[in-house]
Amino acid sequence: MAYMLHGGDIYHKKITYDFSVNVNPLGIPPGVQQILRDSVGHWDSYPDPECRQLRRKLAGHHGVEEERIACGNGAADLIYRLAFGIRPRKALLPSPTFSEYGRALSAVGCQVRHYGLREEENFRVDVGELARFLEEGDILFLCNPNNPTGQAVPNRQVAQLLQACRDKQVFCVLDECFCEFLDRPDTYTFMGNIRDWPEAVILRAFTKSYALAGLRLGYAVCGDPGVAGKLRQTGQPWSVSLPAQEAGVAALEEKDYLEQVRSLLRREREYVGDGLTKLGFCVFPSQANYLLFKDVEEDSHGNLWEQLREKGILIRDCSNFAGLGSSGSGLPGKDPAFRYYRTAIRTREENEKLLDAVRMAVQGKNEKERNPVI
Repeated sequence: MAYMLHGGDIYHKKITYDFSVNVNPLGIPPGVQQILRDSVGHWDSYPDPECRQLRRKLAGHHGVEEERIACGNGAADLIYRLAFGIRPRKALLPSPTFSEYGRALSAVGCQVRHYGLREEENFRVDVGELARFLEEGDILFLCNPNNPTGQAVPNRQVAQLLQACRDKQVFCVLDECFCEFLDRPDTYTFMGNIRDWPEAVILRAFTKSYALAGLRLGYAVCGDPGVAGKLRQTGQPWSVSLPAQEAGVAALEEKDYLEQVRSLLRREREYVGDGLTKLGFCVFPSQANYLLFKDVEEDSHGNLWEQLREKGILIRDCSNFAGLGSSGSGLPGKDPAFRYYRTAIRTREENEKLLDAVRMAVQGKNEKERNPVI
């Protein structure tokens, strides 16, 4: 059966609990919901193609100049704008990582090379080793924290990597879409240093941190204002809807919302990880709002994705991530017989439903093995 390239396909089959996408489990902040209800009467107007009010708000929020910011229809829109605006000839991607980097780069004829992250090191990015793989003229995408592994690189190490990029004339895209879910995001974000690095761009997404996935809203903060200008000129003119812009402005007023979700994630990440481990899975350490896990023996639990989907629960099958399955890039050291999955971390009630369903799937397979049909 064909798997969707990403999570979130809750429309093909009735899904009650969606753990396949990594959005904020607290949902859209109540204040943002109220703004959206109040603003419906304005939606007959075209949105501002320059997103001026939102960019002003973001500039104040991050302490950068407006001209360094470009907004888009989610971070994925900006990834494609970067590819089509810069049109790089070759690229380096630490893998496994978000698949849209490779798809966007391939769409402009870019040659993509993969730097395979080691499972025995929990898919941690070794900055020094990664820097040695850089070639002059590359574009490098660094997802921080990485998707689907949940591993993050501290900003002091990011600075070392960017220095290597500068030395080799490499353009670096820092995808920080999940950074705000980290326990100490200031330790990892490069936002405070971006002015000094014209060869760098930071990507962020309201779709994840403020649960605005259905509205689609992302933005880029660029070390070089000229790159931001190019991003704003690339793509169709009304890519960010009026309700998305208004929701983004309102979301930045939610002062305690992100700290609330960090507190929840600290508890629930451990709870879900321990539960999956006790059920016989190998769970990889994560600092983000999701966990990567796998079978410990070849086909030891059957196809968990399919079994849970039949119960109305959706997790992320990772077989199409480079290096995690037969449909990946063919990186060495990853046996596709060992299935990899990613699950979002949600509320305790939802997480209990997930673990109960996984337990039933595991027990069901064990029962079939004990009593095979002759």
